[in-house]
Amino acid sequence: MSMGSFLKKLILRGINNLAVVLCYIFCLTFSGSAAPPLPEDLHKWALSSLDNVYNEELKEAEEVARRIIRKYPDHPAGYFIQAVVIDAWMLKFQSNKKENELYRYCDLAIEKGEKLLSKEPGNEWAKFFIGGADGYKGTYEARYERWITAFRFGWKGVSVLLELQDSKSDIIDINYGVGSYDYWRSALMKTLWWMPGIEDKRESGIQKLYKARQRGVYTKNFASSALVDILLNEKRFEEALKIADEMLERYGSSTVFQWGRARSLFGLKRYDEASKSIQVILSRVEADPQDNHYNAALCHLWLAKIALESGQFDQVIAECNRIGHYVFNDEIKKRLDKPFSEARDLRKRALSAQQKAEEKQ
Repeated sequence: MSMGSFLKKLILRGINNLAVVLCYIFCLTFSGSAAPPLPEDLHKWALSSLDNVYNEELKEAEEVARRIIRKYPDHPAGYFIQAVVIDAWMLKFQSNKKENELYRYCDLAIEKGEKLLSKEPGNEWAKFFIGGADGYKGTYEARYERWITAFRFGWKGVSVLLELQDSKSDIIDINYGVGSYDYWRSALMKTLWWMPGIEDKRESGIQKLYKARQRGVYTKNFASSALVDILLNEKRFEEALKIADEMLERYGSSTVFQWGRARSLFGLKRYDEASKSIQVILSRVEADPQDNHYNAALCHLWLAKIALESGQFDQVIAECNRIGHYVFNDEIKKRLDKPFSEARDLRKRALSAQQKAEEKQ
């Protein structure tokens, strides 16, 4: 794999993790630090909105965010949460339809944060929201492979977490951000043979995420989502499945954790169960009137993978053919370029296997 391909895979894997997108720095601002607490109603509304996002109740999540903005128009929190909700919608449908709206609210969060910081230079929350909004822009830019701006915005966001770590902050939830950073940085460096002597912090990062999952105030769910993705990357499928199942008990409608469950079961070669999880996702997205068929195409791709592993070559071909039955707009076609290519390869392999089987008869 080339360095460019690895970087692309690494970044895309990170941005597909809904927890990173939703909580990158924002959730840290509500943790148990020594800083004065936010107003109680703002705090409760923020948690409510983020819970709604995980339950994919995006309309309700947006209503709560707007309530915060109405009551606290000079505070960056409401604008940032609104950006979270907007991006959750775009991530769910893999659409850039609301991109301008996303950037407007990120910029408002930065503007309000800077004004607050000018009045209160020591206000850590204002710094968090500024860094969080920049980091949020970075994850979005990476989703569309705009790498220069992705790295520029992303580094600004990461720098906030590193500054917090260097200042010996007592915020337990920092383990979520720092743990994710330590893991993925080490995963990348491991591939760079020309950079010897770099400490491998993958396991250290994983343990930090477990700490956030177990003891974090507001990052437990987000650390759980990050851990599922990382444990899958490490091929620690049993651990990933355990977390996904626990989170589905709380967020039964979460597509993120349902995908985590399906991928874990696939890794464990429990193909029938993996297929059932994917069918749950497929039924849900096809029932959504706003569905643009992106997720449906991915479901059929994974069902084809399962069929191939099970030696059901007719089913592989059928699932790949079903992808072609959908009508995609140009934007979604571009987003699905790699899955389309993978489906063609699976279909070719299944046809070849069928032909060999027939020749033996």
